[in-house]
Amino acid sequence: MKRRSVLAWMASATAASMTAGFPPLARAADSAAQLRRGIPFAMGADVSTLLELEDHGARYFEHGVAQDCLRILRGHGVDSIRLKVWNDPGNPNFFPANQSPAAGYNDAQHVCLLARRVAALGMRVLIDFHYSDWWADPGKQYPPHAWAGAGLDETCRLLSAYTADVLRMLRAEGVRPEWVQIGNEITGGMLWPLGKYDQWDNLAALLKAGHDAVKSVDERIKVMLHLDSGGNNATSRWWFDNAVQRGVAFDVIGLSYYPQWQGALADLGANMNDLATRYGKDVMVVETAYPWTTSDGDSEPNAMTNTGSVNFPPTPEGQAQFIGALVDLVKAVPDNRGKGVFWWEPEWTPVPGVGWKTGAGDQWDNNTLFDFHGNALASLDAMRRR
Repeated sequence: MKRRSVLAWMASATAASMTAGFPPLARAADSAAQLRRGIPFAMGADVSTLLELEDHGARYFEHGVAQDCLRILRGHGVDSIRLKVWNDPGNPNFFPANQSPAAGYNDAQHVCLLARRVAALGMRVLIDFHYSDWWADPGKQYPPHAWAGAGLDETCRLLSAYTADVLRMLRAEGVRPEWVQIGNEITGGMLWPLGKYDQWDNLAALLKAGHDAVKSVDERIKVMLHLDSGGNNATSRWWFDNAVQRGVAFDVIGLSYYPQWQGALADLGANMNDLATRYGKDVMVVETAYPWTTSDGDSEPNAMTNTGSVNFPPTPEGQAQFIGALVDLVKAVPDNRGKGVFWWEPEWTPVPGVGWKTGAGDQWDNNTLFDFHGNALASLDAMRRR
């Protein structure tokens, strides 16, 4: 997640997917069904900005007592943490260094540092490779500067080596991720223009390179493909049909779901149910959030300003209701295929010097699970929901 953009190709591509007569994909008999039922449901949070927040003075409180943010989350039922990885953020010689702090937060070294803290608390780790020096999302998928201009074969090699290197760095820190995303919100493809949505053969080759790199380090790690189309079944089918048709292997489907951008809860539920059945894969909502207030904690306008068709109030109580409804929806996916929910940046309080553009403020401070001063909200208790 970062900023939403409407892709012009969406309507025509999804319409084509529903009329092309692509046959439903029959799921093979799953001999591991009983084992799958034993996998704990993930109550997760993406806290990728935590180190930067802490370095700029962010503090977090439980009943007025300052505590480690991760410990507060853990104490309220969060058992899994998602961390994004950028290739070379903050390098002053390359775009977008003017918007990414020079300290290089979210590079491999910072991610290893934070992942070690997460693992020490007994929480599972989801690694989110953006394969970019800065934000990758539906509106932009810039290749890292070190890969710019490379052809398909070379880019596949670079992607494979980078993925494996980061995972080996994590292993050296005693961290084995439970899941690894090959790209972030890649509905429109990745590493543009090489792997854009209209270059599906290229995109498939890149995804295969990422998958194989993960498995070469540790076969147990689950490979995830992540789209932003949580409430859009036509788009989701079009995308995964293309991937499966080209032999792309993956273990988990990850979806973003924000009510302002991705439809009603019923849309999400119908999409998850169809995807799990059609492709025989587990499904997780790896990005979500809901406002606890309509107020703004700083001078930067809030990014999520309405709740779409979801009618819980924008209060801590409304947040708790949303969490409960969402978790119930994911758990209702057929054959126990719904495997978790991750809140996006619950810790991103309005701290001077940390924001979408360095020092400009925080567009997310009304969607956190802490108030503007770092006090845990009552809604955080809803993360204990199993």
